[in-house]
Amino acid sequence: MPRSFSIRNRFCEKVAQTLAAHEMVQPKDTVLVAVSGGPDSMALVRALLRLAPELEIRIGLAHLHHGLRGLDADRDHAFVRQFAEDHGLPCFSEIQDVKRLADEKQGSLEETGRNARYDFFFRIAADHGYTCIATGHTRDDNAEQVLMALLRGSGSKGLAGIPAKRDSWIIRPLIDRSRQEIIDFLDALNQAYITDDSNQDPVFLRNRVRNHLIPLLEKDYNPGIRQGLHRLSHILGNEACFLEDQTCRAFDFCVKKKDPDAVFLSIPRLDTLHPALIPRVLRHAIHHVKTNLRRITHDHITAIRDLAAGAAPGKHLDLPDRIRVYKTRDRICFRKETLPLRQLGRMHNPSARIPPKG
Repeated sequence: MPRSFSIRNRFCEKVAQTLAAHEMVQPKDTVLVAVSGGPDSMALVRALLRLAPELEIRIGLAHLHHGLRGLDADRDHAFVRQFAEDHGLPCFSEIQDVKRLADEKQGSLEETGRNARYDFFFRIAADHGYTCIATGHTRDDNAEQVLMALLRGSGSKGLAGIPAKRDSWIIRPLIDRSRQEIIDFLDALNQAYITDDSNQDPVFLRNRVRNHLIPLLEKDYNPGIRQGLHRLSHILGNEACFLEDQTCRAFDFCVKKKDPDAVFLSIPRLDTLHPALIPRVLRHAIHHVKTNLRRITHDHITAIRDLAAGAAPGKHLDLPDRIRVYKTRDRICFRKETLPLRQLGRMHNPSARIPPKG
C-alpha cells in the first residue's frame, strides 16, 4: 500500500473517531465548514468530503474576508471560492471591514475578527438550513489556548481549553489531530493551502506562544508539552461539566427572585455552599443578567464576595456593561441597568424594582 494512501486513510479514520466520540454529526446533517484557505481548514474540508458518503452528511463552505491584509486576503478569498467550484460545493463568502468594527467597538482586531466570523457563520447557517458549523481547531491550537489561559491566571474553565463541541452548533473534528498530522495529510493529497504571514506577527499573544514559548518548553523542559496541555484540557473539561451541573443546582438553591434583567441570591444560602461553588454561582448570576462573562475578572468576584460578607445593606459595586451589584439585608442583587451607571446614582431600595413572582 503506498505510504500516501495509508496516511490519508489513517487521518480520516482518526477524524471519524473524533466525530463519533463526541456525537458531532448525525445522518442527514448539513455541515457548514469554516474555511480560511489555511492548512487546518483545508484538511478539515478534505477529510469531511472523504467521510461524507459514509456519514450521510452534506457540506458547504463559508469564508469571511476581513478587509485586512490587502491582496493576500483577496487571494485567500479567490482560493476558497475556486476550491468550492472545483468540488461542486456551495460556498458563502462576505467581505467585512473588521478594522472599522474594532474601532467602533473599541475592541482588539483579534477579538473583533473572531466575533465577526462567528456572527457570519451563524447567520449563514440559519439562513440556509445548516445543522452545525465545523471549524478547523487542532490539538496544537488547544495546547496554545490552555497555555495562554495559564499565563493569564485563568481558572479551571479557561484551562479546559477549546471544547470539541459547543452548544451542539459548533463542532471541531480536528481537535485531536496535531498540526504535523495535518501537513502530512495535505501533502499526501497534494492539496494546496494558503500560508498566512500574519501568523508570524509577534504583536499577537497566540503567535508568541506558538512560535516562541512552546518551542522553548519543548526544547528545554518537556518534548511532549503539547500533548500534555491537551490532556490537561480534556481532564479539566470533564470536571468542568460536572461542576457546571453542581453550579446550576446551587444557583437554583440560592435564588430568591429573578427576571431577565435581575437576580437576587440569598446570602445565608450562599454561605452554606462549598467554597469552590460560591464563585461559580456568582459568575452564573452575572451571566444571567449580562449574557456573557467578558471582562469579568477574579477581582470582580472577590469584591462581590466581600460585599456580601461585610458591607452594610444599601452598598453596591459596579461591573462592566452596566451591571450593578447591590447588597440588601440578606440578599445580593445583580441587575442589568438601562442607564449608564455614572448617571444612575445610588439606589436605596433595589428590591422594590422587581415585583414578586407568582
